[in-house]
Amino acid sequence: MNNNVIALAILSALGSPISYANEPVDLGDIEISDGNSSNDNLVNADTIYESYDPVDSGTSVMSETSVQNNKPGGSDTTDLLKSSPFIQMDNSLDDATQENVQSIRPQDFSISGGNYYDNNIQVDGVSATSIHDVTAPSGDLDWNNVVGQTSQTLYVSPDLIGSVEIMDSNISAEYGDFVGGVVNYKIRKPKKEFGFNLSTSFQNDSMVEYHDPTESDSDKTVIPPPEFTKQKTSLSFDLPLTEKLSVLASYSLSQSSVEYTQDKDYGGTTGNNGDTSKNFLLKGLYEYKDNLTFEGQVIHSPYESERDQAKARNDLMISKSSGTQGYLSATGFFGETDWNSKLSVMHNDASRESSNERYQLRGEFLDWCTATNCNDGGIGDLDQTQTDYTWTTSFSTGLNSGTLSYGSEFKYTDATKSRPEDTHYFYSAQKAKTDNYICAPNDKSCTPDMANKRRLTYSAFDADVGVYSHAFWGEYLTQLGPVEMRVGTRYSYDDFSGNHNFAPRLTASWELIEETYLTLGANRYYANKMIGYAIQEQTPAYTCYQRDLKNGSDSNYGGAPGEWYECSNQPSVKQYSNSDLDTPYSDELTAVITIPTFLDGHARFKTVYRQNRDQFARSEELTNANGDDYYEMTNNGSTDYEGYSIEWSGHYKKHFFNANVTWSETKNNGLIDYSTDPEDEAELVYYKGQIMTMSDMYEDDARQNYAAPFRASVSWSTLWFDDALMTSATVYHRGKYEYLTDTRANYVDADGNKYDIYGEQEKKAKTTVDLNATYRFLKYKQHNASIDLRIKNLLDNVEGSESNYQIGRSFWLGLNYSM
Repeated sequence: MNNNVIALAILSALGSPISYANEPVDLGDIEISDGNSSNDNLVNADTIYESYDPVDSGTSVMSETSVQNNKPGGSDTTDLLKSSPFIQMDNSLDDATQENVQSIRPQDFSISGGNYYDNNIQVDGVSATSIHDVTAPSGDLDWNNVVGQTSQTLYVSPDLIGSVEIMDSNISAEYGDFVGGVVNYKIRKPKKEFGFNLSTSFQNDSMVEYHDPTESDSDKTVIPPPEFTKQKTSLSFDLPLTEKLSVLASYSLSQSSVEYTQDKDYGGTTGNNGDTSKNFLLKGLYEYKDNLTFEGQVIHSPYESERDQAKARNDLMISKSSGTQGYLSATGFFGETDWNSKLSVMHNDASRESSNERYQLRGEFLDWCTATNCNDGGIGDLDQTQTDYTWTTSFSTGLNSGTLSYGSEFKYTDATKSRPEDTHYFYSAQKAKTDNYICAPNDKSCTPDMANKRRLTYSAFDADVGVYSHAFWGEYLTQLGPVEMRVGTRYSYDDFSGNHNFAPRLTASWELIEETYLTLGANRYYANKMIGYAIQEQTPAYTCYQRDLKNGSDSNYGGAPGEWYECSNQPSVKQYSNSDLDTPYSDELTAVITIPTFLDGHARFKTVYRQNRDQFARSEELTNANGDDYYEMTNNGSTDYEGYSIEWSGHYKKHFFNANVTWSETKNNGLIDYSTDPEDEAELVYYKGQIMTMSDMYEDDARQNYAAPFRASVSWSTLWFDDALMTSATVYHRGKYEYLTDTRANYVDADGNKYDIYGEQEKKAKTTVDLNATYRFLKYKQHNASIDLRIKNLLDNVEGSESNYQIGRSFWLGLNYSM
């Protein structure tokens, strides 16, 4: 088989349209990988992460080679973090729900026992962390919150990443605004020679194995996994415009399309919803002179997600998670001092588009629905934005006995949330009896056959919170005999809370014997600003209205509906402005032993203990002088975390290895999430042998989704066939743990009332293998082409679920070209 046929066969397998002429296409002298491992080779290998600096004992770094070898087939950058021992990912994504399959957002994650919104996520050192309330809305019909938001305000394609810094403990005073950890995605710098990269990858439902739910006595319907397609395409140019100026320009597109089926009462028709994520990047590097370099970057990442409900029509909801970042920085040195200064802006749009009126109608009078009650319309537009303006500086000065590092951060954040128009929900439809209804013009809540008796009105509002903050930090690194010490502190203030916070940081590393270190650390971290509760206070409670539908004194419904008047019942509201709140913080103790090992490797034994205190929680229900029920915000929440890990990395020739084992435990101490929906107060469930409210039950609910006690991973990356083939395989193990869930069974009391039964269920231990392979099949002068195969859960192992189908083995297929 000649080289042309090989190339055409591979392109054909990827679905590329190919046209054949009478004569074979002359592609020139094509070199099938010949073992040349020069720098222009697309195929390389590396350890998944490096993390053995004795002082920065909590910092791990993924290289560009590791990122490209271990990135997932899609666009989820946070999937890169799952090999880190103190990071726990969202386990609920194993469920093959339509929403999980459709989403191409980065998944949430926890670091060292912190909640998934307690991290400081950065892109090139610029914060990309939301200060809105990103806790999960109460289902698709959350009128006041946008479904699907994550703690990240900017999504970056893995193809753009040059390295990833992960900090889980013993973190420098340079970093603040977290009680979990820090992740910094660094976009690669422009190259000094012209370059072009094109990559595309694809997946559909035929490339995924699904597992049926385990047998259950539940009478609830389980939705089968959907048909879907996903694709990702990235294009980038490296442009050396002058000897001193280099530019990187890039565009990427990720899309998903998932088939949804309407409920049979709504006709059972099918249609597609999808998510779309884009990245536009322009990055420039100007080396003005030896001691001064300028860098600028603009990245725009629009994201849109479509959502339709199976039991409604005209309810299309489009939610956004779009981010834009720009910065200009200068880096240089004078004398013994290195310095950097950066001005940046980050804007996030997390809004929603939906119809502003929703009707509950009686199916007996409709030709498009046969259910008893049918839903028509959406839940209204909602605008939500965040804009950060930041100026940071850092300096590092060499002194005779050590190094002094110091810097500052000045930031102004404008966060807004608004409902542009009143949104109405009409319900309690009553049918006409003696006479038809006489409806006012344009009254969609009334027909001759039926009319809505009640409506809920969610009033328009415009909430705006501005927060100014500043921080100053400094630390001194010095050698005292065999002990290297880093002593520092971080001072921060914001005018929203009015709190002055001092966070001391202390690390001491003692070289016990040659290349063997004992590192001890004692640190305090303060949480990021969270304005979600202030926004909630400015969000008006809905108002209930009703009208009389009876014909005069007759008990039968019919005639002209009466005027709307306010209902007597009102929901509980939240009032937070009178809460004098402290900033949540975490006190941390760490102990680490780092030793050299065989295969030019290192082993590390680490323990991390944290006390998270003054966490935001919700008070018990209170009553004001007017008799209205309300809640206040408190600092009564707390958690304790302890974790132990053993890590090792090494290499032999072109074989690179990582392994780690982690045991951890997170304990909640009476934490009640302040964002709990007051409507949960009215929803009763059966839990621990008694009937209680949903919110009372959640008092007992730990953050089990991100707190599996035992985890382990082993990875092996290597090159084959004279460096033509790279394989990276990782074995992941997650131990069993218990979690709170709807058991899908019901409890019926003596009066015949039915309640959902909640209880602790055990998630079984799970071992999976991920395998990534890249084969360079084509090389012609400076041209390179390779094919990618990304296999997740190679052994098709799932722990089983009574509630949903489970995602087993899945494939992504990709093609890359560069010059």
